[in-house]
Amino acid sequence: MPSEFTYGTFANYSPRGTSEPSKRSRIITAAIKAGRVSQVEQMIPRLAEPAAAILEPFLNPNVILVPVPRSAPIKEDALWPSRVVADILCAAGYGAGVEALVTRISPVRKSAFSAVGERPLVHTHKESFRVRSDLLPPGQITLVDDVLTKGATTAACAELLQEEYPNATIRIFAVMRTRGFVDDIETVFDPCVGRIVSHASG
Repeated sequence: MPSEFTYGTFANYSPRGTSEPSKRSRIITAAIKAGRVSQVEQMIPRLAEPAAAILEPFLNPNVILVPVPRSAPIKEDALWPSRVVADILCAAGYGAGVEALVTRISPVRKSAFSAVGERPLVHTHKESFRVRSDLLPPGQITLVDDVLTKGATTAACAELLQEEYPNATIRIFAVMRTRGFVDDIETVFDPCVGRIVSHASG
């Protein structure tokens, strides 16, 4: 039976578009992936705009923010863009705390450098993760990522967290949502909510 998780995203990212918003989205995405704090902080005031109200279930003072791991185990003091995003959101009042509940214990192929049919599947990610079980059972967990494309990594994290904390409501938030199937985007800021469905096939 497939598992489903709700996701929310803040803005659009166009990998190949030629419009000005598409080009700007790539600059913003590169800055977020580089862990540029000033770029992430620009998101905070816009979260108070009416268009971003749909993200309130994902980002609020009652949720535990869990950064999504990178494709390889993280060394001490190494860049972790999702952690940067989660810390900034929490400091602005959009989380009750930041907890690294999911860690990568073995590397997987980076999705950005994989051909379409060679991206790691959900079960591959799950086998490479370890989940902390020492946290008092939280009521709400929001996984935080920098960019959401197909969602295999976040779905794997969500499934493992649901197994460990079965009574928690688990959601996914990413700053950017990849719009790879449209030629161009018309706007960058575009809060959106949807669902990720994870099938047994991965």
